[in-house]
Amino acid sequence: MATTSKRRGSEKVMAAWKARTLSEASVKEIGSALDKSPAAIEGATFVGGENPTGLRLSLAYEGDDGPWCGNDILFWLKWHLTHGGNPRPPRIIINGIPFPELVRVELDFGTVAEQLPSLEDVAGEIAVAGLRG
Repeated sequence: MATTSKRRGSEKVMAAWKARTLSEASVKEIGSALDKSPAAIEGATFVGGENPTGLRLSLAYEGDDGPWCGNDILFWLKWHLTHGGNPRPPRIIINGIPFPELVRVELDFGTVAEQLPSLEDVAGEIAVAGLRG
């Protein structure tokens, strides 16, 4: 029985090792889902160099397409249940309340490490807050 336990443990470790990068099949699954969505892709960035670990997408929905963002978020959740990764909550920006004219959604697939702010970003935040040296 100890042999079976070791094998199962090593299989889990190997599965985690393989899941650290995006597979071609998992990326094709994302592309197929986006083909069905009315969202306009404003940006797509792979993270992780030669062996990408994540994909950051920026999607826009105009007018009556706004409710579709819920379907795309549901796909995003199901994708992570299947493929793993370290999902961050989606970032949603709505322009026009109570009737949205434009909805923007940013989704991270896989593991997208948080980027540290640049010096310019920090200086801009200090200037907006009114702090001066």
